[in-house]
Amino acid sequence: MAPTSRVGLMAACVLTCISFELVWSAGQVLVASSAQDRPQPAPDLYHWVLPVNESGVEVATLHPNDCYVVQQAQGNGYFGLPTAVLRQYQSQLSAAFTHSVDDDSSPLECTERSCLDLRQIIDALELELESVNSRQVRNVAHRPSPVDSFFGGAYTDVGSSDRGRFRNAPEQRMIFQHLATARRDNCYEAKLPRTLTIHVRGYGRQTGQSGIYQGFLYIEHHHPEIAGQTTAD
Repeated sequence: MAPTSRVGLMAACVLTCISFELVWSAGQVLVASSAQDRPQPAPDLYHWVLPVNESGVEVATLHPNDCYVVQQAQGNGYFGLPTAVLRQYQSQLSAAFTHSVDDDSSPLECTERSCLDLRQIIDALELELESVNSRQVRNVAHRPSPVDSFFGGAYTDVGSSDRGRFRNAPEQRMIFQHLATARRDNCYEAKLPRTLTIHVRGYGRQTGQSGIYQGFLYIEHHHPEIAGQTTAD
């Protein structure tokens, strides 16, 4: 083959390869752009309420890549022998529950009638807790330590085999950690479809415990709208 013909053939090959590469790259960009342009569901804000004598509360279902943040948490739990007044107020609390709320209120608060009624019981509980041994009172963002036998405070769970028992597993995270990272705009992503739950840190359900934990949890949905309900776990 003549040198000029060989050069022409190589040039044609190079041009063909470049054209193929450009077409492939354009296709990749188009696919990525198409994925980004899909409408995403609006974010959700949930108000969760967990009496400390309950085992836990189910907040929401997370899908892969969904991102959640515990934006606010408050409340105290008494882990000693309850007084007669504490028993009375605790009996007036409904079971653990969660519900969605508007996310345009600042500071975050639930203004529904049921929340306002609950507020009155919580205020009375908090007042009564001032009369008990403060060494046995733990707030929702308490950091458990060997000194208190690692109880008190609350944690989230996104799929452990034993949700009611805190084992410091990767899918379990204490509320104080969430609140610290929320101030840095950190968001935890789900890897698999999971139900997100919140639990009192302790040794399972203790009917003698008094008090209540509550807060707000924000979820960003990073997936297209999903028809139907995904079953957790």
